[in-house]
Amino acid sequence: MDAQFNVRLRELISDHKVDTILEEASGLPPKSCVELLADKLGIRWANMDLTAEERKFIPDAALKSMYDTFQDLSLNAQRESAWVKKITSETTLTSGLLIVGLGHVFSFGEKLLQLGFDVEAHVYAPNRIFNWSGRPRISV
Repeated sequence: MDAQFNVRLRELISDHKVDTILEEASGLPPKSCVELLADKLGIRWANMDLTAEERKFIPDAALKSMYDTFQDLSLNAQRESAWVKKITSETTLTSGLLIVGLGHVFSFGEKLLQLGFDVEAHVYAPNRIFNWSGRPRISV
């Protein structure tokens, strides 16, 4: 796990007295770094993403696109709706930490706000991602 990500997760868990961590974890190793941290801290963890079987029934238009930058927003919306159902019907929590990719932060956060959840969005983007020195540049 990225050391700064670990520090931030621990800080959020402590400050918000998190009792459950839900993660968009499909395709990750059997134990994601977040799940390992939850185990270490004795916090409940669950993969809230669709199972491979559930995913078979939702087509992903991006797989057929000629553009590698294309994102299927319909797929994202359907996944997020499934996450909301899992959170509201299967999960009992007092304070939860949801780990999702950047493409879901605002749209999923909005869905939770509309349901009356208190939502605080954090985007982890370490400074080193934005270190452009030495990279090729082009004129616009």
